[in-house]
Amino acid sequence: MNRHANESTSRREFIKSSAAAALGGALASTTPGGLAASASAPTAAEQAVKAFHDSLSDLQKKEVCFDWDYRVDIKYGRKPLTIPDPNGILLRTHVSNAWLITPHLIGDPFYSDEQRALIMEILKAILSPGWPEKLVQQAEDDTGKAWGGDQSLAIFGTPGSGKFQCVITGFHLTLRAGSDPAAQAAFGGAITHGHQPSGFYEKAGHPGNIFWPQAQVANQVYQILDGQQRTQALFTGPVPYFVAPGAPDRPQNKLVIDRSLIKSGVPRDDTREPEIRFRDSSQIPGLPIAGLSRDQKEAVRKTLQSLVSPYRPEYQDQVMSCLKKQGGLDTCRLIFYQQKALSDNGEWDNWRLEGPSFVWYFRGSPHVHIWIHVADDPTAPVSSYFG
Repeated sequence: MNRHANESTSRREFIKSSAAAALGGALASTTPGGLAASASAPTAAEQAVKAFHDSLSDLQKKEVCFDWDYRVDIKYGRKPLTIPDPNGILLRTHVSNAWLITPHLIGDPFYSDEQRALIMEILKAILSPGWPEKLVQQAEDDTGKAWGGDQSLAIFGTPGSGKFQCVITGFHLTLRAGSDPAAQAAFGGAITHGHQPSGFYEKAGHPGNIFWPQAQVANQVYQILDGQQRTQALFTGPVPYFVAPGAPDRPQNKLVIDRSLIKSGVPRDDTREPEIRFRDSSQIPGLPIAGLSRDQKEAVRKTLQSLVSPYRPEYQDQVMSCLKKQGGLDTCRLIFYQQKALSDNGEWDNWRLEGPSFVWYFRGSPHVHIWIHVADDPTAPVSSYFG
């Protein structure tokens, strides 16, 4: 084996061992907390981002660190943009299920093993115990590469001197850690996950998918609905997806990805998968949670608990705080999409929990994507496209 292969193997083993040492945590608390961190008690995520930032050389900072309000005129592409545009979008608010925010991969020699360990500490500070390892496995399943082989990051603002955020991106990933006393959104902004352990077209039941248990909990809600409630919850229109309609030159079963950017000022198109801008309650279909019985509401609460369980308590509390400010789960609707179900057993692969400033969209066809945008104010900025 040559020297580069040895280094690659060593780096892979180092990253895996770092992921295995996840920090302790607890399940979701129903007691809402504020979005801002206490100035006298930095969170684990804030400390981890600062430690990593402090480890960077001036050259590294030049490549991956940006001003808080750094803007770009982003267009579709896996290649990150490095040319600023004052009239473009805020890069830190962008979310995609497959992208690289900066060109330097976490697994490349650009970073040292010690810095990769610090990046893993950032993951541990965001995610509940066991979930850093799951994301490491997801990366290997989906790309065939060890964690770091298709992930990059950027830091906005300066840790330790005001608001800042570290954004980690890659295939099936946008994740955030940082501090902003004026934050409107849980997690610091919209995030996304995905997994396709058995290939692009997953089988019914999604064997081995780390996120499918969340859908199973949601489907338990559907099972305890009465006939009229099921009719209201089941949406028969188009699922937010990425197949372009009316394409006569393409077979029905051919996937056509809509890579249009979704951002403020762009007309809404709710049939596109990454459309996670908030909409008026009158526009949201599905079953109102407010009208459910006590046991049905408890089942929805368990679904929410399952959704937030991958994240550390402080992030769970951010979600609960945002939800409380908009009126709680009673202001939300539960939507199951009949279209593109992978089986006819009544277990819906595509579903959405949505409220005035709450979107949690689980798209399970042809494999799992999860789009999350939760805020305490519907004006929270976001931009997105399908990667």
